[in-house]
Amino acid sequence: MPDLGSCGNACCVAELDLSMDPAEAYSHTLSVLKGLQDVGYSYVTGGDPDHDHVLFDDPHPEDDLRHFNITAPKPFSFLFQGRHDAPKYKGPNGDILNFAIYGSGSGSVLRMFSISRIHGALGDHGQNYKTLHFLSDKLTSREPRRVHGCGFPMASSAAAPPSASDPGKQSSSSVCGASPSEVPDCDKPDLGSCGNACCMAELDLSMEPEAAYAQAVDVLKSLKDDGYRYITGGDPNPGDDLRHYNITKPKNFQFIFQGRHDSPKYSGPNADILDFTIYGSDSGSVLRMFSISRIHGALGDAGQNYKTLSFMADKLDASKKPVPKYGCGLTTSAQAKL
Repeated sequence: MPDLGSCGNACCVAELDLSMDPAEAYSHTLSVLKGLQDVGYSYVTGGDPDHDHVLFDDPHPEDDLRHFNITAPKPFSFLFQGRHDAPKYKGPNGDILNFAIYGSGSGSVLRMFSISRIHGALGDHGQNYKTLHFLSDKLTSREPRRVHGCGFPMASSAAAPPSASDPGKQSSSSVCGASPSEVPDCDKPDLGSCGNACCMAELDLSMEPEAAYAQAVDVLKSLKDDGYRYITGGDPNPGDDLRHYNITKPKNFQFIFQGRHDSPKYSGPNADILDFTIYGSDSGSVLRMFSISRIHGALGDAGQNYKTLSFMADKLDASKKPVPKYGCGLTTSAQAKL
């Protein structure tokens, strides 16, 4: 199930039915994850937080969500994180794994997410799905269901809903903050679409891909005071220009790049990860934008991931807002069938 750029970088979201209650499913999954250390898996508790970057006054939030009594959009009970190392990409370049468990009529569902961590990982040769499927085989004989990425055709989406925020309350901040209802474009909160909260959206640009890339990188670099950074990943650092690969399917991908978004509470290694790809279109080009809450335990984002993408899009020569495609509080047709 090879994937190309479903989250900017290659990624896979899948779900697995387990015939046990959420507490037992969590314990079983964690035990299996820890037991696969010899083949590259590990259980982790997030980035490298310090006392200035905390969640609920605890830099390493607990995995147990049951005391929060979350019922919508799913009855989420547990949330945890892991890594998968490959011979070439390990340590800080290891793929990021997010897991969320919610109750179902037959027991529970394990939502699994894997994303290629290294900058420039447009394609994965099926590795993200393989990573999740290998883990699934140790948990049950059932097959995981693909939800997003994993080479799965992306569901089409209507135009982005207008922001419910009052234009009179426009703020220059890229952060939703403690009062997201008062900040424009913070009206698409996400809960656990990628295990952690995430948002993938696309922005139409009336310019050729090369010009779109140059402008997007310039904007990303210029927004340093607003918490944005352009980065080139770990080591090795593949180039952003994909044109010499002549990729035409599933999209005419021409550029790929990565960034970070810091907020007052979460910065440095805990900053949200941003992935971008650009492909050609009849009207010019499309910028695929992806943001994921980086810190372990970030089930909900209070609208921050979409806000991060929209704030950047406002600085580009675009006539419309980014259109949500996955996450962003959006219920895709694939999700609706679950």
